[in-house]
Amino acid sequence: MRTHVFCLFVFASLTACGAKQEAIDEVQFGLTSTAAIGLASSLAMDAIKGPVPACATVQTACTTYPCATGSIAISLSAGCPLPLGGAASGSVVVKGTWTTVDQATLSHTVTNTAVAAQGGKALAVASVKQVTATRAGTTTTLSFTGTDAAAGASGTAVAAGGSANWTLAINTKGTPDSSDDILTIDATSVAASGGLSTSAKVVKVKGVVLDPSCRANPVAGTAEITSVSAIFPTITKISFHSACDGKVEVDGSPTELQLLP
Repeated sequence: MRTHVFCLFVFASLTACGAKQEAIDEVQFGLTSTAAIGLASSLAMDAIKGPVPACATVQTACTTYPCATGSIAISLSAGCPLPLGGAASGSVVVKGTWTTVDQATLSHTVTNTAVAAQGGKALAVASVKQVTATRAGTTTTLSFTGTDAAAGASGTAVAAGGSANWTLAINTKGTPDSSDDILTIDATSVAASGGLSTSAKVVKVKGVVLDPSCRANPVAGTAEITSVSAIFPTITKISFHSACDGKVEVDGSPTELQLLP
């Protein structure tokens, strides 16, 4: 009996550790994927309305609304950097249906990306089938669910956004230049336990700010992960700081932020 209890404790502890790391990965990798989706979506919205941003090419324009055939190609480069990760190469094709010039439902296809500062790693997300976009003034608000995102060869479902509902507010400063955009990200993910040996978790991302002055890490915001593995609950707190050092605080300890898997 004692052996059984000990083994159960060890197994549950290992399961909890694995669940905790997966939840942390859902936050850190999900932020990178979400930021890339936000960049492409914002540029596509600007391209359809005009003027067309320098790193966007309109493949099919919308001249009347509703418009179900809009298509824009986004070319990543040093001049069109990722909000997290900076200079990259590759392309994102954004297609969608525009109800008005300021409201659309978009899909994304990511091709041949390589992030220079990450050793040429590709983005973890390969496609997203539904992103809701609404623009009011200089702010574009986006929302999508990680379950609508497909991972690329270097990623997993967790890295592509997991099961979270992601919301982004992009302050474009009223310019077509994405290099001055400020992104604010929120997300909530709930995964229920399937039994004694599996994990339940709630992930909340709140007010995570991506500023163009730092592409190594977010400069503000928090995330909280509540996990229960078997009967052992854990709470992990993540906070982002203003120093541009590529780090994040996990339970108060500075930790290297991993942008890509």
